[in-house]
Amino acid sequence: MELRYATRVLETPGTLIGHAVPEIKANVTTECVIRDADTGEPVAAYARLGSKEAALARSAVVGIKQWSSAGRAGKWDSAAKTFGMAPRKAFRGRESCRAATFATEQPEEHASLVSLADPLKQMMEQLVPESSAEDSRAIEMNIAEEWRMTEKSNWTSGVVNRTAQLPYHKDSFNFDVWSAMPVIRKSTLGGFLSIPEYDLCIDCADGWAVFFRGYRHVHGVTPIVKLNTAAYRYSIVFYALRGMKDCFTHAIETSFGREKRTARERDMATIKR
Repeated sequence: MELRYATRVLETPGTLIGHAVPEIKANVTTECVIRDADTGEPVAAYARLGSKEAALARSAVVGIKQWSSAGRAGKWDSAAKTFGMAPRKAFRGRESCRAATFATEQPEEHASLVSLADPLKQMMEQLVPESSAEDSRAIEMNIAEEWRMTEKSNWTSGVVNRTAQLPYHKDSFNFDVWSAMPVIRKSTLGGFLSIPEYDLCIDCADGWAVFFRGYRHVHGVTPIVKLNTAAYRYSIVFYALRGMKDCFTHAIETSFGREKRTARERDMATIKR
């Protein structure tokens, strides 16, 4: 595995947040671990998935039937599908922590995506062992095992982005742990991952995965060009949501959610009278 060093070239990358990523030539195209040239800390890693994992990921994402259009990083929208675990969001009528709705909509595809968490964790342990261990300690301290994707995983949740050019942003709702991002693509140009703080532009090849701190480093996707009507680019991002730290055990969450829904429905009935 190649070891590369990158120098920080932007002191205030946050000023780019919300701006579209321009066309940039990829400068990371081979398997490597990238470390900060001054501190030696890992910044990112890039490696090829196993053929089994790549095939499983492709089958799952191309089989998704319904997509959500979620406004993210300002005015930008993209077709997306969340998977894994979801925290409470009372304003959306979600009174308890639970699995994402995709788990009931398409259980087979959902299970396939979740099953990628363990091999991705193994890849990260090999690529950046110190960061993987640090993340494991942080997650074990903050999130109950049953709200992680798998017993060994550092991630609670994930999102599939469909051929989405995302502007510069940070993953502000996540824990400050590494994200894993496998990419499945066909007949597309561009769609590289830009990390401008270090002048990194990772080519996101088909069947490869990028590992990086999405919470800490500003990042975005370069323009995507479809070469034909069958073209696609799916990024599958695994992350740890901070909202999951407030989740009780599954049994308590179920009871808690039922009580909250009952109280809300009772209050609404009272108002209507």
